[in-house]
Amino acid sequence: MVVDGALLVEAALRGVGAGGFLACALILAPWERPLTRLFGSLAFACKAAHTLAQFQPLMALMGAWYLAFDLPSIVAAPLSWLFFIEFLDDAPRFRAVKLVPVAVVLSVGLAAKASPPDAARVLWLANNFINVGLMAHVFVAVFRTWRNDLVERRRLTVVPLFLISAAYTVSVAFVQSVELFTFAARQPSVLAAAVLVFFSLLSVAIFGSARSGLFRAAEPQAEAEVAPKPATTPPAPALAPADAAVLARLEELMRTERLYRMENLKISTLALRLRMPEYKLRKLLNGDLGYRNFSAYISEWRLAEAKQALRDPTQAQVPISTIAIDSGFQSLAPFNRAFKAATGMTPTEYRGQGAGRAPAAPECASAGFTPALQSFPGG
Repeated sequence: MVVDGALLVEAALRGVGAGGFLACALILAPWERPLTRLFGSLAFACKAAHTLAQFQPLMALMGAWYLAFDLPSIVAAPLSWLFFIEFLDDAPRFRAVKLVPVAVVLSVGLAAKASPPDAARVLWLANNFINVGLMAHVFVAVFRTWRNDLVERRRLTVVPLFLISAAYTVSVAFVQSVELFTFAARQPSVLAAAVLVFFSLLSVAIFGSARSGLFRAAEPQAEAEVAPKPATTPPAPALAPADAAVLARLEELMRTERLYRMENLKISTLALRLRMPEYKLRKLLNGDLGYRNFSAYISEWRLAEAKQALRDPTQAQVPISTIAIDSGFQSLAPFNRAFKAATGMTPTEYRGQGAGRAPAAPECASAGFTPALQSFPGG
């Protein structure tokens, strides 16, 4: 029997690619921030299965065992989406609703396998559309969070990795959709295998050399037990005098001019006001104040003002929606989510606990702010 040389090359490349994805799955094995690492590990394991499942000669040799590769291959895209979204999201807790796309894609794939050919083609097409939609969401999420991310390595390495993966998934979905309705047999592709090898080795290089800063720290305690982090941590003594001066100016801008109230405030705008390069401001906010993204820094200023207003007896009749908007939030829903995540309570519950108290002292004591930082002028 004559073996096609191109098939041998593709087989070798797919073996290397699958090995790279499995290595990345092991690297991401969950020992820090378990959920994100777990989703990443599962996603890369499924990518390894997908890499082999797309090689028909190998699957033909596997007999019924091909399902061990084919079934994980179905959920490779939605699990990758879940990993990407969790990685980019700094919400303190995982929401189970994010598992819905994984369950839907798996259900549609299983239904397609159990259906007659005509119905199966429609179901596989629907499956491809869902995967493309999930990758489109990845692109949107990346571009919405990229500028605000203060962790330089994440911005320069992991985000491009996500975009490469999403682009490959969209390409595969397009090719498979064409094959479904042209009745063309799936063709071997050395190019596709080479792209998978590149993607897998790049993943190993990025996550294999990654420090813990790429991920959030360990899973947080219950929200009610977590004390809010000060919106303006005083500069550490080890800071260079120039850096300490910049942070002092930043604090003064936020406290007196309330820049956090600005709609769509960007870090570049703040850097311009401080007359310093944007990358230096990113480093100060991330390395010295410990914020992972600019939005978290701004949100804590907004929450600090909102909490003071909710504790203030003179504002007891002011609607919570008004307080939220006055603090810089654009609508009530994101304010409620951010407030519950930071305090473990709804704004109404928080206001009830503070009824009849003077606002300044309890707020400072509970959140760790100094009185000067909690004194919002013109309030």
